[in-house]
Amino acid sequence: MKTTPRYVIYREWIFLSAAVLFSVFLIMFNDSSFNDTLSSYGLDAYSLINYDYFSFREKSAMQKELADLKTKIMYFENNSEAVESAIEENYRLRSMLSIQERDSFEFVYARIAGISPGSTRTILLINAGREKGVGPGDAVITEAGVIGFIETAGESTSRVSLISGRTGKIAVRTEINRAYGILAPLNSETAAIEEIAKGVNVNIGENIFTADFSEVYPPDLLVGTVISVSDSSATINKKILLSFAQNMDTIEDVFVMRRTKKE
Repeated sequence: MKTTPRYVIYREWIFLSAAVLFSVFLIMFNDSSFNDTLSSYGLDAYSLINYDYFSFREKSAMQKELADLKTKIMYFENNSEAVESAIEENYRLRSMLSIQERDSFEFVYARIAGISPGSTRTILLINAGREKGVGPGDAVITEAGVIGFIETAGESTSRVSLISGRTGKIAVRTEINRAYGILAPLNSETAAIEEIAKGVNVNIGENIFTADFSEVYPPDLLVGTVISVSDSSATINKKILLSFAQNMDTIEDVFVMRRTKKE
């Protein structure tokens, strides 16, 4: 019986191995559509094998969630109808009582353009004027609280009179008992609150807001915080000191409250 020489077998294995390696090289580094198709089939098969079939929720759980969602939708729809009804009733009662609505406002952003000469930092200039709808009497605020009002408005700049330097006085109210008083500035950081009787409870740390009947400022703007309270024996009113909510020496950005509806 004739046998194949061993070197012939080794040679055939070497040729076969080389052919396999060459084929793998062609498959891996060939950008043909056929290879892309094979790759996509392979990825799909791999993802199908490794898919988490147990991630699906039970049918009963999905039905319960759907029922909960429908209940919430119905709840919101019913509340929406109630709110609309309340708004209509509010309008009707206002018209019967001839109550006017409060002004509405738009906020105009502006940056500090400078300090008015000779104002000792009581008049600021901002880079917003009539071209942006800003006009005299508009309140000016920061993120901390109210700082003043537009004294005069030019085409692109305006003068802001700060509450820390006004000769006039501002009507304010306390936070808790809504007691009304008059704010009189002392310096760039503090002010006194006058005309609040001794019998009214005012606490240190209590916020002070603009009053509802202020002729210049809209109501409920934060002015500052009470830092001291004392009862003077010489008067029937309390002596209250307030620290302004905004540091007047560090103002960089402001918002002008431009009225969009005049009463």
